[in-house]
Amino acid sequence: MYIYYDEKLDYAEIFLKKTANYLTETNKSYLAEFRDNKSDKVIGYAIELVTEHLKQLDILDPFQKFSLIVKISRLKNNLTQQEVANLMGIKLLPYQRLESGKNNPTLKTILKLKAVLPDIKLELAA
Repeated sequence: MYIYYDEKLDYAEIFLKKTANYLTETNKSYLAEFRDNKSDKVIGYAIELVTEHLKQLDILDPFQKFSLIVKISRLKNNLTQQEVANLMGIKLLPYQRLESGKNNPTLKTILKLKAVLPDIKLELAA
C-alpha cells in the first residue's frame, strides 16, 4: 500500500496497487476512487478532509486505516520514518512495513508506537 498525505489540505491518496489509473467520483463528496486503466478495478482512493472522515472509511480494512493513521500522526509530528523507528527502538524496515500496511503489529509494537506518537488515535482504525 502506498500513502500520500498533505497535512495542509488534510488530503490523502491511498494506492493498493501501482498501475496506470484514472480518477472517478463516488456518492460521497469527500471520496474519489482511482481505477485501473485496463481492468477498471478500484486500486486506490483520494480522500479530502481525511482526519475528519477516518471513522467513516469503511472501504479500508483496519490494517489500512491503522497505516494511514500512523503516517498522518508521524507527519503531523514532523518526524521521519527513521526518527520514529529510532525512538521506538526498532530498525527502519520493520517501521516502514508497519506504515505501509505490510505488517501485523504486536501489542508491544503498538505500545512503543503510542509512546512515540502519543496523539495517535488508534480507535479510528476499528
